[in-house]
Amino acid sequence: MGAAAVVAASRSTDRLGTALAGSLTIGEVARRSGFSIKALRFYERRGLLPPSGRSAGGFRLYSEADLHRLEFIRQAKALGLDLEQIRELVVTAREQTCSMTRPLLLRALDERLLQTRRQISTLRRLEKQLAQRRRTLARRPPTDHGRGYCSCFHEGTGVTLVRRILPKRSAPSPPASPDRRRGGA
Repeated sequence: MGAAAVVAASRSTDRLGTALAGSLTIGEVARRSGFSIKALRFYERRGLLPPSGRSAGGFRLYSEADLHRLEFIRQAKALGLDLEQIRELVVTAREQTCSMTRPLLLRALDERLLQTRRQISTLRRLEKQLAQRRRTLARRPPTDHGRGYCSCFHEGTGVTLVRRILPKRSAPSPPASPDRRRGGA
């Protein structure tokens, strides 16, 4: 009996449409796994879960193995793996042995570690910038510049940059005459 036949047999129903032992409805799987029914359908469409068997009434039926897959998916998501990586791992585990899945998982974790280290480095640079800006701002006396915007972040080059970006102001135009405002001549 092939793997597909075993899955089909584990998800089969009797002639009255009652799920046989070992089959779980989508509601039961949602409750036990903590995933929503919508998420389960999404994972099935994306290939993270194999196509579910159906009861005679058309209800999706799942197995205990699907619950284990969902726990793997939860843990992989918690580690920051993306859905495509998770799908590749789940499909490989379903079609091959664990010894063939393990190198893929190790590679995915190595990639995630590298990405995390880069994010930490970026966050450390941001932390230094924030601390520097705060120290600079705390040392300055408060001003009421009345310009219609806050210039607290402006430091030497910051003002120049703002001036380069904003167009030069021309002389204010005179207010429109009463005739112009009404559309008259």
